Amino acid sequence: MKTLYVHIGTPKTGTKAIQHFCMDNNEVLGKYGFCYPNLSEITPEVIPEKNGRFLVEEFKNEDQAVCRQKEREKYREGMEIVERLFLQYDNVILSDEGIYRWTYKRRKNLWAELKEDGDRCGFTPKVIIYLRRQDEFLASLWKQNIKMSVPPASDWTWERYISNIPARRQINYYEKLQSIADVLGKENVIVRRYDRETFYGGSIYHDFMDAVGLTLSDEYTIVQGERNKSFDGNTHEFMRIANGVADFNDADRAFIRKILYANCENSKEYKYSMFSKKENKQFLSKFKSSNRRVAAEYLGEPDRDLFDPAIADLPKWTPDNPYMMEDLIRFTAIGMSFLRRENCKFQEECRKMQRQIDEMKAFLREDGSKEE
Repeated sequence: MKTLYVHIGTPKTGTKAIQHFCMDNNEVLGKYGFCYPNLSEITPEVIPEKNGRFLVEEFKNEDQAVCRQKEREKYREGMEIVERLFLQYDNVILSDEGIYRWTYKRRKNLWAELKEDGDRCGFTPKVIIYLRRQDEFLASLWKQNIKMSVPPASDWTWERYISNIPARRQINYYEKLQSIADVLGKENVIVRRYDRETFYGGSIYHDFMDAVGLTLSDEYTIVQGERNKSFDGNTHEFMRIANGVADFNDADRAFIRKILYANCENSKEYKYSMFSKKENKQFLSKFKSSNRRVAAEYLGEPDRDLFDPAIADLPKWTPDNPYMMEDLIRFTAIGMSFLRRENCKFQEECRKMQRQIDEMKAFLREDGSKEE
């Protein structure tokens, strides 16, 4: 039986690492009947590693208006490529964490469409989904939105963000999984914990390979490096405030981000939580029952929690924390250093250009003297 694996995240669960690993090792995967296709011809504005984007992408016409007809055409174009790949491979893997969010409403019929295509073409759609404890998920996502200046929450405080969680975030995981299982069948929903302490084989790469029925070996290449660097210390607060500056453009924010990345290297010692311990317990209690159902029904663990319920004894982050002044001074110093280096580079280029101008003038004077 042919299988279409659709890896949908969730966000902030190592998705980029998995995507790059699959793309880097596509040739090895092919030896075992798997393909991680490059479909960038359909979504050229998206990095090739996000090969599942065509399933949910919002395409626009020449007037920049959303065009549902174009969306349907692009979906069919992508699925026709997938169907041809099944002539050569038994398994095709698609991945994009946006699928998790967009199948809440705008593309909620995707699962039915994939099932219909599968029934017609002889493949079974299976969803792979990584779940992260809700408090950690939201805190990480909030920082990501601030880091990448994603509106409308790019300048929201944590209190405002946590009080306005949109329904499309779908943090009741059981409800989300059921919406998929109702169409594809519970046996075709593969749930994994995003927890470095419980990954199969001790890494996200081992774990994902196990999810698709393969074993990680020395044949595969793992390119080390941080795919999606996080903001540590107080850097998120500096970026949040910068996002609210009216005159800033994308280039300005990118420059601020560059400084903050350098600042992060010295900010890891500050350990904190966005919740107080009491707030954290109250927040997680809302999902205790549904999380237990996920563990029981999707992981076959009726007597185990979906996530480790322990809450670290950390102080709640506040703007007046003891590290704020140190981080602020470091941020300023790094920024001034960057500007000084840029200025020195510019001055050296100016001097080089001046030397070239002087040499050209001298040449022209000498050439003119010869003519006389």
